[in-house]
Order: sequence, then C-alpha cells, then structure tokens
Amino acid sequence: MQTASHVSLHLIRFESLRPAGAIEVGDRAGVLFCGVAADTRAAGTEPASQQAFAFAILGLHQDAVSAHLLLENYRSVAPWTVEAREVWGAVLRPFRHKGEANYLNRMHPGPLFEPGALFAAPSADTPFVSITTSGWHICPELDMNRVREFSTGVLAVRASMTAMSGLHSQQSFFFPRGLEHDPMTITFWKNQAALTEFAYGPGGHRLQMERQHERGLADRTSFTRCLAESKQGTWYGACPLA
Repeated sequence: MQTASHVSLHLIRFESLRPAGAIEVGDRAGVLFCGVAADTRAAGTEPASQQAFAFAILGLHQDAVSAHLLLENYRSVAPWTVEAREVWGAVLRPFRHKGEANYLNRMHPGPLFEPGALFAAPSADTPFVSITTSGWHICPELDMNRVREFSTGVLAVRASMTAMSGLHSQQSFFFPRGLEHDPMTITFWKNQAALTEFAYGPGGHRLQMERQHERGLADRTSFTRCLAESKQGTWYGACPLA
C-alpha cells in the first residue's frame, strides 16, 4: 500500500446547521485520499446525518506539491466553502505516526505514513496539530455496543480537555456513510509538553487508553502529529498554530 508524505487540512465553519457538501478531486496528481467529514457531535446531531456547523476536509498526498495545490485551490474542490463564516487551512508534514487507519485502503487498513520518511521532530515549544483516528472491521458480526462504548469514552476525554491551558481547540469529525472511513479527532497544541501531560498523565485519556488496551473496544487506532509547512485563514478568530 502506498503511503503519504504530506497532509492538507481545511476546517470550515458556518453560521447555521447544514449538511456536508460534496468534493470533486478528480484526477489531481498526487492526491491519495481526500474526504469531507462533519463535527456532528458538537452540533448534537447523529453522525449519519452529516448535519453540522463545522467540517473538515482531509487530504493525504504523495508529495508536498500536491498538498500545496489543494491548499491553494480548495474552493475548486469544495465550492460550497465560499459560504462559510471561517476557513482555516494548512499543509502539514508528519513528524510522528503510529497505528493504522483505512483512508488509503478501506479493505486493508495500515499506516498512513512510512515511519522512515517522517520529518524531524520540532523543538519543544513549537505548536503542532494532532490527528487521531479509530476504526472497526465492518461486518455483520460487528458489535455496535463496542462502538458506542468507545464513543462514550471519547466524549468523556473531550470533556476533560476543556480546561487544558496548552490546548487551542479540539474537534471530532465523522465521514459520511457510517463507519466506512475511520472517525478522527483533531487537536491543536501549543507545545509537546502540553499533549504529553494530557495524554499520559492522570486523567480521562489515560483511562480510555487502558480500557482500549484491556478490552479492545476499537479494532484499530492511530495518531499523527504534524507541523504546519504552510497555513492560511483563522479558526475561531485566530490561527490555531500561531
């Protein structure tokens, strides 16, 4: 399976509740995956409805040129974003990646990035974005109670993040058609120490990791930490990676 080298990410926010718009990538060179997902939980709607105020367009790219072209021309891919109140976009380069996700191959999930090709880790005080995913083997035998229990844990973790001083913002996104593509959570951190304290210190996230390790509520998980190579726009009035 071919792996990616760069990520393009757009966050789009509207004044009113609306469904996800369509995206038209066509045969753009270097685009390995491009999908739109909705933050339905923040809107209090069902994930399957794709009704939300905020959306994400996630692109995985073979090279930096492809990622930059999509960043610059995202409105040609998603014309409905012209109606948004706010759009923030960036080309991201991963410096740490672990686990599996199904964006590149739904039938055979695997790593999104080649470990040996990851970029050098930033200095300790550099802001970065973390993208985490969770997924399940879609089959008639899938126990949806596992999915619901894992999702409840994610909601508890998100609630516990509210008072984190090193966190700029957090969002969870669901792609259309149920769980065909793994849901993802995107968080913006002021530095690596803030994320390390949250993820591995005492609290809800550490408890959720222990539950996942012991009970296997999700069939696969992944996390990716990225630096911004280029960025534009604002998210809730500021650049989350300023």
